[in-house]
Amino acid sequence: MLVLLTSGFPLNANTDENILPTADAQVKNNGNKIFFCENNPIKKTEFDKPHMKPQDYMSKCKERTEGYSWGSRIYVLLWAPGFNADSLKLDEIGGDQTGANGLIQINTREGSSSIASASTCNQFIETGRDHGLFYGSIKLSGYKKDVTGDGRNDVFGGNRCESSMGVLDDGALRAEARQDGAITMSFQYDEDNIMHKSATHTWRLAELSFDEDEYVIGDTAKLTMSDLDALRWPFDNKLKYPIHVYSDSDKAGIAIDVSWKPNYRATPQMHGDYPTEIKLVEITQKESSSNYLLNGKGHSELRVSPGDNVYAEYDDYTLPKPHQENDYKQVTTIAKIVEVKSNSLEQEIVKVKDHSPAKQFTFTKYTSNGEYLVSVWWNQWDWWTNQPSAQSDNSLNISIVEGLSEKPVTNVPYTINVLSDGNSIVNQENIYDDLDSINISTIDTNFIEISLSDVGQTTEKLKFKFKIDSDSQPN
Repeated sequence: MLVLLTSGFPLNANTDENILPTADAQVKNNGNKIFFCENNPIKKTEFDKPHMKPQDYMSKCKERTEGYSWGSRIYVLLWAPGFNADSLKLDEIGGDQTGANGLIQINTREGSSSIASASTCNQFIETGRDHGLFYGSIKLSGYKKDVTGDGRNDVFGGNRCESSMGVLDDGALRAEARQDGAITMSFQYDEDNIMHKSATHTWRLAELSFDEDEYVIGDTAKLTMSDLDALRWPFDNKLKYPIHVYSDSDKAGIAIDVSWKPNYRATPQMHGDYPTEIKLVEITQKESSSNYLLNGKGHSELRVSPGDNVYAEYDDYTLPKPHQENDYKQVTTIAKIVEVKSNSLEQEIVKVKDHSPAKQFTFTKYTSNGEYLVSVWWNQWDWWTNQPSAQSDNSLNISIVEGLSEKPVTNVPYTINVLSDGNSIVNQENIYDDLDSINISTIDTNFIEISLSDVGQTTEKLKFKFKIDSDSQPN
């Protein structure tokens, strides 16, 4: 059964209580394996509990080896049954310079740290007595850099082991990171043998968005800046970022300082969401104001008139390559002030598209005449392999909107042809009326092509091609 754990199968492929072998303290390499999790697979209420088995923790791990940023935490599960020295206590490993009791270190381009650097360093700890599965977390930290545009260095890096609150709270190691690169954890399990695990990190361009396209006077608009790079360390809600919001009627507008709020859709630490609320008031009101700046709570108020555009601007100082580290770019978004909102059904359709769980993996193309914007996305998407999930319940979703305004449309004819490894599996004419969804099997295929033709008055084909590598996603 040990082969299941060392052949690349997912952590949750099997939850049979007998999946793990009996630990052998005399054999240090008994199928050692390192897992990087984007989420914390261990709750304090479940740590070292008799009813919890090693595979229970492993099945909770959402393994991820890309998409982190310089302020990310990576939760680590280390399967090393040969280090289960005492079946009656929680063993700890990672701080032995010789590797006899395991040596754990991390490295980035900018620095490194080792559990053996001090006697007080938090070591990896066994998840339960006689488990042979060890837990710890490693952290990326930034460096001295102005990230808000005020001329002061806001982020402070460093390379060190953690030793203040214990491994469950504070983790084990920390290393400095910059614009992009990788973090590598090494585990030396005897004098001559070392194993490694790496994950990549990068900055990205911030996003700025209102929760609606249209508002009427008196509405409260929710504005969200999203940027994982804004976190100087995991779950950092201390640093505030300035956003300028103004309208055609009030060009001076207001400056709002926003701070990080956890987003509990999926994994909180993988979302850099900075939301704020703005009450849209009559232009006749004396002045706009920002209560966030005054007392740290409440909502801000912006003066507007019907027909106004409302603008929001944010300067992003952590840009991905090919930008230089000291470059910055202004990110903007716009909403409209109207006297009467658009048809509620249209608004509902827009929300279905905009707030789809897989929207970040939406693929879009315009028809040749620019009349329509066609979007497709999958209900099941494997972000770690960047392809549709090879699962039998996968569905393809299709949205068609106006090309210029992106407003919803109905009664648009189109033909869809779906090919699996070159063989047509779906070929039908449809009339688009809302949000179309087609069930497509992604099992036993290496390549799927979606072809949409005769969309409205156009004749060309819009092709969306997806590779499916079953070996990389054995679910």
